[in-house]
Amino acid sequence: MEFGDKIKEVRTKNNLTQEKFAVSLNVTRQAVSNWENNRNLPDLEMLILISSIYHITLDELILG
Repeated sequence: MEFGDKIKEVRTKNNLTQEKFAVSLNVTRQAVSNWENNRNLPDLEMLILISSIYHITLDELILG
């Protein structure tokens, strides 16, 4: 599973739109879209934030 697919899975499991997911992380909806489409990646601090807010380990988030 690619990283973008994992981000989308986390978002959809929590019944969030890209907009609501972005607001929860204090980023733009476009940033979330770029992550989901593997155009770019969040930085390490953002990965840690996603991990803590959505109760997923960094291993699960990064490695699938």
